[in-house]
Amino acid sequence: MRYVSTRGRAGSVDFEGALLSGYARDGGLFMPQKIPVLDCATLKKWSTFSYPELVKQLCSIFISPELIPKEELNGTSGDTGSSAIESVRGEKNLDIFVLLPHGLCSQVQELQMTTVIEDNVHVFVTEGNSDEIDEPIKELFADDDFSRRHNLMSLNSINWSRILVQIAHYFYAYFRCAPSVDATPLPVVEIVVPTGGGGNLTAGCLAQKMGLPIDLVAVVNNNDIVHRAIQHGDLSLSRNLKPTLASAMDIQEPYNMERIFWLFSGSDSNLVKSLMEDFYTTKTVKLPLELQKKLSGGLRSYSVSDEEIVRTMRCCWEENHYLLCPHTAVAVSYHYKHSSCHPSICRCCLAPASPVKFEDAVLKADLTLDISPEISMLKDKETRSCTLKRGDDWAKLLRHQIEAVTKQRNLTLS
Repeated sequence: MRYVSTRGRAGSVDFEGALLSGYARDGGLFMPQKIPVLDCATLKKWSTFSYPELVKQLCSIFISPELIPKEELNGTSGDTGSSAIESVRGEKNLDIFVLLPHGLCSQVQELQMTTVIEDNVHVFVTEGNSDEIDEPIKELFADDDFSRRHNLMSLNSINWSRILVQIAHYFYAYFRCAPSVDATPLPVVEIVVPTGGGGNLTAGCLAQKMGLPIDLVAVVNNNDIVHRAIQHGDLSLSRNLKPTLASAMDIQEPYNMERIFWLFSGSDSNLVKSLMEDFYTTKTVKLPLELQKKLSGGLRSYSVSDEEIVRTMRCCWEENHYLLCPHTAVAVSYHYKHSSCHPSICRCCLAPASPVKFEDAVLKADLTLDISPEISMLKDKETRSCTLKRGDDWAKLLRHQIEAVTKQRNLTLS
């Protein structure tokens, strides 16, 4: 399997090349050159697999056994700062740099990152939002010499490997929700995806392209650029980012829409390059009518307010004694709104996070939260982080930090 850039100006790479990088050299994002289509017999066979086995089977399709033997492909997913930190903390040959937006993630989320006191963990608390955090990251990866010299790679959904593993969510959800996998044709399951940057939605689109019979619904919060792009072809920033209870979805520049445009345009890299360069320059683009029709024909979308999030959390608890996180409530809100319209449809709502991380939202819904001792103890731990202040050159500061870490590592090795 080879991987190509969505903008078509970089050569193809193998999985290792896609993994150990961020953006492609032309500024695009990596996607598989060919998307395999699975037949019904394969889908029926996979329906008996556990989640870890599904991940292994999917990864073996996209990763050459010469690079990683199939028996070693036992992986999971997770691109939150805390999960990324846990994957590498204490490693001697790896350093991790984490940027988080101060005040725009919950206290628990922030503490999960800032209380890790390890020499190879470098946490930066920024006076900016998620979109602003992406800018210095793009700048560093765009400097090919710097990126290669310091062996930079990303652990969020810029990286293809994150998207790859998320594809398994859709297969697993389908096999648990479909009334039968023996029917011909296979039944369709609607999967509702809480959507911010669009990485999870991209994985769903790929699962669909691989032959999984699913309908996809992208549900956003008040930051509704993905909804407007799908429904009206309007890829433009709102005047202001709107802080919401579903804070991880407070995004106005959903970079994975570039991958979705590539998929729905028939891999038209020239079109994608033109669209994304215009968007990042002007912050407002009208999608071509043909692309917008394909998007709205292949995806449904919906936008949910904070009031609806709170109402949904409360309703789900009263009806099911199931506590939703605010991001999951975005998806479940769509279900409540549409369940009477299509009562016979098989529907699955993806749940991306634990409510334990979002105590403020739980309290706004007049609900109570059982907090584990591990979470409670975070408030008493020592914290360590650096601050990136508004107005500073964040990319320059990060460069200096990375160079200092590399210099120290070389001295230690010598």
